[in-house]
Amino acid sequence: MKHVFVMDPIGSVKSWKDTTYCLMKACRERGHQVAYTDPGWLGLKHDQPYARVQWLEVNDSREQPFTITGDESITLGEVDVVWLRTDPPFDRRYFYTTLLLDFIPDSVRIVNRPQGVRDWNEKLAALAFPEFTPQTLVSNDVEEIAGFANRFDRITVKPVDGHGGKGIVFYSTGEDPSPLHTVTHYGSHWVVAQEYLPSAKHGDKRILLLEGEPLGAILRVHAEGAELNNLDQGGTANPAELTPREIEICSAFKPELVRRGIFFAGIDVIGEMLIEVNVTSPTGLQEMSRFSGESLHHRIIEALE
Repeated sequence: MKHVFVMDPIGSVKSWKDTTYCLMKACRERGHQVAYTDPGWLGLKHDQPYARVQWLEVNDSREQPFTITGDESITLGEVDVVWLRTDPPFDRRYFYTTLLLDFIPDSVRIVNRPQGVRDWNEKLAALAFPEFTPQTLVSNDVEEIAGFANRFDRITVKPVDGHGGKGIVFYSTGEDPSPLHTVTHYGSHWVVAQEYLPSAKHGDKRILLLEGEPLGAILRVHAEGAELNNLDQGGTANPAELTPREIEICSAFKPELVRRGIFFAGIDVIGEMLIEVNVTSPTGLQEMSRFSGESLHHRIIEALE
């Protein structure tokens, strides 16, 4: 099989923790061909999507995880799998990338389906299952958000297009509302405000799902003196098991994930409450594989085979 990974520059990949890297490595170990392309290298020749790609060898090396073995322009309808693994934010460039990938014929598997990625905002998608989420307000009105905080004493506020823990603020009743003005860009930007969950002090759980079925989970715990559990914000990964409630959440999500063509996803849970749904480039696979002792990256490629 031929795989093309639409992703961030390969020079920025940290092979010891990057999920995309270990997926590429599993492809090569199973005898598949692997190529990298930057979103800026995509295009259309009339209605035929094409890309400049670099064919790669995937190495067991921190210093040189990839060796480029070829560089050419190809028609994307001639490969087997296209992976959309560009990191958020889901901005205008990301949006147009999904539109270009829509032209790839159905004979090619796209992980994840561009329309599913485009339509399912990672901060808002959880609200499709409100019975599993904390109380939430989506607004750009600072006064309304401050009033919402009065119901819970403390709330978590994050931009609707945020990622990696960036832009998150915590606000308590009676505090200076300046952070709310900042995060809403003075009323011009929507945010997601949620009741603060005290369980966050003990970490949040990342659950990875393959075709809607849970692969496993890790518990992300914040660094000393910090509040954000995101690994990009200094958090650490720890082993975790799924609770019956979390299995129930996964089961509820499965039909919708399958319907939208979301082959590989991640959900974030705090205190058995659903917080976010990750469909762009879910991470945590290497840590989860180490803790479980399973080659989960091979399970994902095997499912495609």
